[in-house]
Amino acid sequence: MFCKAVSGSHATMRDILDFISNTADGVVGVDRGQKVVLWNPAAEMLLGFKRREVLGRFCYEVIGGRDGSGAPVCHMGCPDLVMARKQEPIFTRDLMVRTKLGREIWVSVSTVLVPSRWKDLCVLVHLFRDVSYQKALEQSVKQLLATMAKLAVPRETDSRTSFPASVPPAKLKLREQEVLRLLTSGASTKAIAIELFISPSTVRNHVHNILAKLGVHSWLAAVTRSLRNGLI
Repeated sequence: MFCKAVSGSHATMRDILDFISNTADGVVGVDRGQKVVLWNPAAEMLLGFKRREVLGRFCYEVIGGRDGSGAPVCHMGCPDLVMARKQEPIFTRDLMVRTKLGREIWVSVSTVLVPSRWKDLCVLVHLFRDVSYQKALEQSVKQLLATMAKLAVPRETDSRTSFPASVPPAKLKLREQEVLRLLTSGASTKAIAIELFISPSTVRNHVHNILAKLGVHSWLAAVTRSLRNGLI
């Protein structure tokens, strides 16, 4: 069943939605048909659309979220709605969206399902905040690391490695490449865990394996060596 009643709770669905809508984060609520039914003042400030302009419209037409590669995430058949129907957790994600004035910004989106004993009234609520500055910082870090790698003077051997610098490091597994890519962007262990749907301890294990395979002792050295060897 898509939604279940909240047993033992005296709060109505409207009470819950009113409480959520007063947050400083942008809030958009959508019904089962993916129509916008909630749009708070913070959402107006962030994206520029007035409440009267978006209520009743399809959420993907208003938000139009895309991932880092530019692929659409918001569309008919919303993946978050699919996960909600299966009662699966919906993880926080970063999306690129376009404001009313056409400016592209990055937002971090958390999603909650507001249940009701009447399943047709259930609302999927997205809370989002502007993370454009953090994304720009991550890109700057990546560019800086790339520059450092290009300027690094190659040596015959690396005193901290068990193999000559001219010998390619052990091949990284796909998951290790994903972790290394996120490290390059400046992401923290917690952020990587959320992005890849794994635990922080698993992230740390991957980082340990990456360092061992590359023959280095820090993530900065791992990123630099990987850039030099074209691994990322």
